[in-house]
Amino acid sequence: MAGTADGASRASAGSVAKLEWIIAELLPADIATDVMTRRGTEVKQLWESLTATPLYEELTLWVMAAWPDEMVERVDTMVRTAIASADRVRQGQWTTERLIGVVRKAGQRRERREVHQHLGREVRIVSFDDALMELAEVVPAPGAHAAALGYAIVADLRGALGEHRYMVTPAAAALLERSCDIAVDHLDSVRARTVSAERPEGLSGLELFTAARPTRRANKSNRITEMFRDLPHPTGVSLSHLLLGTDHHPEAALLWRHASGMSPAEVPAEIVTDWRAELVALTPAILAFSDRRRRRLRDRSRRGDNLRHFFEHALDGELAREDASVAI
Repeated sequence: MAGTADGASRASAGSVAKLEWIIAELLPADIATDVMTRRGTEVKQLWESLTATPLYEELTLWVMAAWPDEMVERVDTMVRTAIASADRVRQGQWTTERLIGVVRKAGQRRERREVHQHLGREVRIVSFDDALMELAEVVPAPGAHAAALGYAIVADLRGALGEHRYMVTPAAAALLERSCDIAVDHLDSVRARTVSAERPEGLSGLELFTAARPTRRANKSNRITEMFRDLPHPTGVSLSHLLLGTDHHPEAALLWRHASGMSPAEVPAEIVTDWRAELVALTPAILAFSDRRRRRLRDRSRRGDNLRHFFEHALDGELAREDASVAI
């Protein structure tokens, strides 16, 4: 065993074997997985002490060997991400390859964000990686879509719906894509407003999503529907349920599931049922129906009826053209 460990310690720099040796031999037993998202004097002192350890030194060399073209200013972030996430490998929750993908993603995060106006307020355009690191207290799995967060969310939703993917019409997809940036920015604002002596970092995780949903218990200024005032009320409510979940199914939040690296192929059936019902309100051509007709459509959607022909008729062939463009 000693010979094996010694051989691993001499493994080529930047290799999987070298990283596994670092985790097995140098990673402390008490590293918290949320150390990247916490703030305060105690955490600052922890990082200062870690930078003087063989762990930090070895991981720095490993990162620089694995990605020799990486910008020097991003190496520290990548090393810290590796330290904060390595225990997941040790506990068997992640593979070493997944950790490597997460560290690579950390090196690709942008320092600046594009800003645009929504309802007269500045909204930051956030990247997939920024959204995950700042809001979810979890790290994205490697292989996640490199495009905008909204595009990735729509892809996850379509994957989970399976044969009912037609319900994510072009109008619904466009609305979801642009609403993701708005939702992430709003969540960040809610987190900042919930900072207190008891919660120096504010709400996080699913508690943060709960505080931002349009429920009677939520502070009115925290409800994300305030950010969707330019949309019909049913559309704004359905968007909030899709992106942030519901009190009945908090884990139905598309943003949270995507940030947690959950597979769209493993979504519980009851959550997919909720998503189908909410999608009815995201297509203007269907939203124009009477309330009674929309309720019947929602009921049929929940039952899992195949409504493709109905959607195709309502959109006058738009779905067929969309399918063709995707195939091409």
